[in-house]
Amino acid sequence: MSAHRDADLIPGCATRAGTARYATRFPDRPGHFRCPDDLTLSSLALGTRLGSPGGVDDLLYRSVALQCLEGGINTLDTALSDRMQTSERAVGAALRRAIEGQTVARDEVVVVTKGGQLAPDAEWVQTRYEAGRYFQENYVDRGLLDPAKVVHGNALDPVFTRAQIDRSRRNLGLETLDYYLVEEPELHLRELGTDGFRSRLAEVFETLEKAVQERAIGAYGIATWDGLLVPHSERAHLSLVQVFEVALDVGSADHHLRMLQLPYGLAMGEASALDSQLGPDGHSQAALELVRNTGTAVLVSAPLLQGRVLGRLPRFVVDGFPEATSDAQRCLQFARSSAGVTTAVVGMRDSDHLEDNLALTRCEPADPHRIRKLFRHARADTAR
Repeated sequence: MSAHRDADLIPGCATRAGTARYATRFPDRPGHFRCPDDLTLSSLALGTRLGSPGGVDDLLYRSVALQCLEGGINTLDTALSDRMQTSERAVGAALRRAIEGQTVARDEVVVVTKGGQLAPDAEWVQTRYEAGRYFQENYVDRGLLDPAKVVHGNALDPVFTRAQIDRSRRNLGLETLDYYLVEEPELHLRELGTDGFRSRLAEVFETLEKAVQERAIGAYGIATWDGLLVPHSERAHLSLVQVFEVALDVGSADHHLRMLQLPYGLAMGEASALDSQLGPDGHSQAALELVRNTGTAVLVSAPLLQGRVLGRLPRFVVDGFPEATSDAQRCLQFARSSAGVTTAVVGMRDSDHLEDNLALTRCEPADPHRIRKLFRHARADTAR
C-alpha cells in the first residue's frame, strides 16, 4: 500500500482506555459490556452478512451502524466476503461519519473483520465469468493467490491473507483492524491432513503476528462454522487446543490469538451442550467451556438463525425469559447470557429491529442457572 493511501486511513485503534470510556457513557446497561482481555466489548454486535451488494442495503447498514454507535453497541463485525466487500465499505463510511461528528472516538470502537473466502468486488463483478476474471487478474496473476491452495472457495495461505488484510483496511478506511479473523480454516483439514493443516496454519499465524507488529491489525483469531463442533473423534474436527498450540509456537506466550467466533443460539446450542473438544487434561469439554477464562473474546454468530426461529420458540423458552418482550430478545438474551460468550453478533438493517435489540441491553443478562435449566428442559423433551 502506498504512503498516499495510508494517509487516507483513519489512524489509531481500539484501546483499553477508549473502550472502557465508551462503556461509562451507558450506566443504564448492567452486564452489557464485557472485558475478556484488554478491550471492552458490547454484549451485542452489528453483523453485516445479509443483503444485496450496494444499493438500498448499503444505506441501511450505514444508518444502522451509526445508530449502534450512538446507542451503546461499540462492536462492529463484518467480513471482506459480506455482500461482495460492500459491507466493509458501509461500516467504514458509518464509522468515519461517527468519528468526524464526534459521536465516538476511534479508540472506543472495536472493529472485527474476516478473510479467507474468495470475495469478488461488487464494483467490478456482475457475473460468474467476471468473478473468475477478477480473481485471475487481481490475485493469481499478481502472485497473491495459489489456486492449488483454494478449497471450497476458501484460501488458507499467508500471502493471500496479507493481501486480504490490506484490502479490508482500504475498504474500512482504517489504519488498524482491531481483530482479524481467519474464516473457516477447518475447510482445509481434510485436504491437508492434521500435520499439513497445522503447518499451513502456522504460516498464516506468522503472517498475522507480523501484521500486529506493523499495526495493520491489533489481534487475530479464527471464525468457524462447524469445525469446533464436530466430535473430536472425527477427521473434520478442529481442535482448539491445537490451534492455541500453533499460536504459542509462533508467537510464544505473547501471541495475539485473542478471538474466537462460532455459531451458537437457541437453535444451535452445541457449543455449550456438546463435549466436542478435548481439553489439555484429555477430558472432553464443550467449546465454550474450554475457552472460558483464557482471555479470549468469544463472538457467537447466527443467534437468530437468520430469523428462522422467530415465532417458533417453545413455551418453556418464552417463559424462561420474562424480561424479554420479543422472540428476538429471547434469542439474544440466551446467547449473550451463556457462560463463555462475550458478544452475540446479530444482523441488523432495520431501525425498529435495532431499537428492540437495544432495549434488551438495558436488562441484566440472565443468570447462568436459567440457561442450564433450559438445556435440561430441552434434553427432557428430546428424551420424551
